Amino acid sequence: LHLQTKNKEVNSVTYVCYICAKDCNDWWNSWERVSNNEDDVATLQKRVSELEKDNAYLKEKADDQENRKSAEGRDMVAFIQRLIPTLLGRENFPTAPMVERAHRTPAHISTPRPGRPRPILVKLLNFQDKVKIMRLARERETLSWEGARISIYPDFSPEVVKRRREFDNVKKKLRVANIKYSLQYPSTLRVIVGGKPKHFRCPKEAEAFFRDTSSLPGQET
Repeated sequence: LHLQTKNKEVNSVTYVCYICAKDCNDWWNSWERVSNNEDDVATLQKRVSELEKDNAYLKEKADDQENRKSAEGRDMVAFIQRLIPTLLGRENFPTAPMVERAHRTPAHISTPRPGRPRPILVKLLNFQDKVKIMRLARERETLSWEGARISIYPDFSPEVVKRRREFDNVKKKLRVANIKYSLQYPSTLRVIVGGKPKHFRCPKEAEAFFRDTSSLPGQET
């Protein structure tokens, strides 16, 4: 009888331990699910925040493009024909230059900074108009239209653009030193040093030569 009583007590304790172990396991599984859900919620909140930023950027970009379309009108060719005399002087263009076609570059070709419009590609019918436009743009140095800075430059192939951009660092140094320069086609840097023209076809050579630009006086190209 005593042994049977002990067996019942052991069985009872074993059952209680089983229940406790099961409860602990259930609690652990529940805690793990809650933890995973919290991680999922945090991930979703981060994603929602990113999507909200993307949406705000796209809305701003769409508004900007809509505003530009209103300013430029639906006829880009006519807009360019009006813009060139405005920028470079109507006295230089008593008759608007003949534009064969004009359009903004595709988004996958140009990679402008956020908020910066894509460049406009313009093809002129008269080569002499192109020469005149480039000359006047160089002479005026700074061009603006309705408060926005305008840059005019030839349309280069991607390879030429890449080679010209390799001179960006030394060009910054020249600007800081107040030294005028020109970047000739296809990718040659030209400056006047000591009254004589100096040409650099290699960016590294130009960097080495102008390493100490502060000691060089401002020169005219």
